[in-house]
Amino acid sequence: MVNIPSDAVPPRLCVIEKLNGETEYGYNLHAEKGRGQFVGIVDPNSPAERGGLITGDRIYAVNGHSIIGENHKKVVERIKSNPNRCEMLVISEEGAKWYNDHNVQITLDLPNIQRVSQNPRRPSNHSPPPSSWYAPTTYSSQVSPFSLPSPPDNQFVYSHSNTISNIFFKMSVMFTSQLHFMFLS
Repeated sequence: MVNIPSDAVPPRLCVIEKLNGETEYGYNLHAEKGRGQFVGIVDPNSPAERGGLITGDRIYAVNGHSIIGENHKKVVERIKSNPNRCEMLVISEEGAKWYNDHNVQITLDLPNIQRVSQNPRRPSNHSPPPSSWYAPTTYSSQVSPFSLPSPPDNQFVYSHSNTISNIFFKMSVMFTSQLHFMFLS
């Protein structure tokens, strides 16, 4: 086993997963002689960003296979081997330079690899959201159509979408009442 100092930049094993019908991983793959395969632009809010890829990362392994010395076409084939999930061993340019300067090969056997798998969006179970997410459906006739309800004393954050729903609902009630009045006159 290789002895790696604690101040060495750890390689990252990024787990990139497509969710809810996403069709792309959201990054560009590039290759250059002397530099190997590396990550180009990473799209915001993409599976690649959620999985921890960073523009400029050098790629050393894909789905458990070292890609050192492999051509671009073969690397793309490895990435596409699973249409919804890809694991990539990557490191920053500076980190790659440190390992090269210390004659340490970046492989899946290194003891300091950090696994990165961020998945803030949960797949939907198609259940409706709780009723507390919706705007109230009854209003007092004494409330101005443009007044907003105050948040409860124990609630620090108030939902903007709920507030907007209240405004539009009150405006539609007011407009409907005016139309009703016009047709009855």
